[in-house]
Parts: sequence; C-alpha cells; structure tokens
Amino acid sequence: MNTKHHIKYPPSMILLHGVIAVCMIAALIIGWILDENRDLMGLHKSLGITVLFLTAFRIVNRFRVAAHVPESVNPVGSLQRILEKSVHGLLYITMITTPIFGWLLSSAAGRSVSFFGLFDLPMLMAENPAMRSTIKNLHELSANVFFGLLVLHIVGGIVHMVKEKRNIFKRMLP
Repeated sequence: MNTKHHIKYPPSMILLHGVIAVCMIAALIIGWILDENRDLMGLHKSLGITVLFLTAFRIVNRFRVAAHVPESVNPVGSLQRILEKSVHGLLYITMITTPIFGWLLSSAAGRSVSFFGLFDLPMLMAENPAMRSTIKNLHELSANVFFGLLVLHIVGGIVHMVKEKRNIFKRMLP
C-alpha cells in the first residue's frame, strides 16, 4: 500500500474542514427546525455566512497548500476517482450557493443579515416579494443537495475503511 495515503492533510485544511463541517451541519439542522423556532433565524443566518466566507478562504488555502495535500487513494481515471472529485466539487458549490441563496432570500424579504449581532451585511437586492418564493426554493434545494452529497462523502470514506481496509478519515483528523 502506498504510504502517501497515510499522510495527513495540512493543519489549515483540517481546521477549515472541521469548522465548516460543524457550521454547515448546524445550519442545516437549525434550518430544518426553523418553522418550530423562529428565534434561531439569526444563528442560522450567521452560521451560513460563516460557511460562505470560510469556504472562500478554504478554496484560497487549498491552492496555497496544494503541494502538501495527500494524493487521492482512488486510481486516476477510475469511477471512484470521478465520483470523489465530483462530490468534492459539488460540496464546494453548495457550500457557496446555499448561503448566497439564503442571503438573497433575506434581501428579497427586506430583512438584513446580521453576523452574530456584530454587524449587518449589505442587502444583495431590493425587497422583492415576487422573487422570494423562487429564491427560498433554490436555498432549500441547495441545502438538500448539500446534505445528499455529505452522505455520499461519508459513505465513500466508510467504503474505503470497510471494503479496502483504508482508514482515510485519519488523514483529515487533528
């Protein structure tokens, strides 16, 4: 077995992966219960904005540390490698689109987005009740797609661990 599979990701990638994962999962859970508890809306929005900005930073950081990123355990050209790259790419897209649609939704509803009560972000559009429903649907779709991709991401790691006896989770743990 190639020893490079056991090389850990750089600490900055591990930290950003963990923080974004916690924020995104928390935002998802809060989003699912918002109908029962509207008091959590501010936290939901703040977590979403945190995900958006940390994801942008994570993308920049990924290029910065590219030489220190472990190789994929999946062979080049294999279906597993194609799935791995597709899921990762789509996860990044949804970590950007979900918060942006949420921010747009708040703007379309004429509500500001406060970042943990510290400051308000600018409105992305003028109040537009006609667009609100469409944007809400896109926000929810993007969040649901993220959740499905998250499940695939975790299942992929479990398959490596169970079927191939490779614990690739260790590479992303502190």
